[in-house]
Amino acid sequence: MLKKVRIEIITDRFEAKGSLYEVPTGQLLPAPENDPDQSQETEHMEMTVEASYHDDGHRVCIRYKESELSGMEGSTTSVSFQKNDQSLISMLRDGSVKTALIFEPTKRHLCVYQTQIMPFEVCVYTRSVNNCIETDGILEMDYTVELRGAQAEHTRFLLRVLPAFDKPATK
Repeated sequence: MLKKVRIEIITDRFEAKGSLYEVPTGQLLPAPENDPDQSQETEHMEMTVEASYHDDGHRVCIRYKESELSGMEGSTTSVSFQKNDQSLISMLRDGSVKTALIFEPTKRHLCVYQTQIMPFEVCVYTRSVNNCIETDGILEMDYTVELRGAQAEHTRFLLRVLPAFDKPATK
């Protein structure tokens, strides 16, 4: 089944303390809630875009074009998961920005960020995934991303599937 939907994406991002590359496997960076320094600035972003929602019975994929607001204009993002393991999320971007990211609760994955000059290794540590896309239309992820040599960034990500264009909203 392929259908056209609208999605709302809300992210809150802020600098993470420490480095994913320096913390031994199995150990975690401090949780943001436990950080006594609450003075850090949060970058908040909200956008609503048209997307395609594809469910082939085994895998769900939501695909949308990035906007200028996200800083990745010219790229297309696909968020997908297998129906038999909804906590393992992949996010692929193609176009002006190319990435392949894997989100799996309490796991650290080395991924790729492709620039026009060269690819960079990216470390992704996912604190939590709450995937209720099929029942409530909501995907929530709490994760930290770090390009080697750059400041780690903690993100709280919410993707909400909104009512279809041709149907009135229901409450």
